[in-house]
Amino acid sequence: THRGLVARLTRRAGIGAFSLDYRLGPRHRFPAGGDDAVRGYRWLLEQGFAPEQIIVAGDSAGGHLAQDLIAANHGDGVPQPRAMLMFSPLYDPTFDIACALERSGVRDPHIDAAAARRFLRLYTGGADPEHPRMRVQLTPDMALPDTLIQYGAREVMAGDARAIHANLLAAGGTSTLQEWPGQGHVFQMFPYFTPESRKAVREAKDFIDTQLA
Repeated sequence: THRGLVARLTRRAGIGAFSLDYRLGPRHRFPAGGDDAVRGYRWLLEQGFAPEQIIVAGDSAGGHLAQDLIAANHGDGVPQPRAMLMFSPLYDPTFDIACALERSGVRDPHIDAAAARRFLRLYTGGADPEHPRMRVQLTPDMALPDTLIQYGAREVMAGDARAIHANLLAAGGTSTLQEWPGQGHVFQMFPYFTPESRKAVREAKDFIDTQLA
């Protein structure tokens, strides 16, 4: 599903990519995906890549895994990546934020919040919503990577994106939040449907260039 987006982004930035095929529900339950993200990052370090050479990127649930990775690195004393890039990231796996936004009248053209909540429960199961790996806390004692967050103004996870941005700033991190008017969830994946997809990927490419300059 994501090979095209990864290829478009890395080709424009002139860099390589490691795309992690992490385990999915319902066969694999929480926190299997997060564990795989942590192992994938540390595998790159074992291969000789320096943390400052790595930019962690994720969309939707992958944005949640990226936050989990940052918290895990801090807890284990592992150096953080150079930067973090998120498209329509998930903050609240209970989908309470998204469902409340949908009830307020926001209608995402790509995703229904109530249906997405049911699907995500196939992965999270009976996990405690307040578990630190469910509701990831970013704190001032963490070395937080510079972050770019992009989200569509019409999407149900807009509140999640804004919450992550606020959390990063409150923890002393540097975060740039880009709202794209008229767009839905992970619109960057659809370059043939909306010109904003190509524009957003170019903005992401510029962010990568700045970080690796």
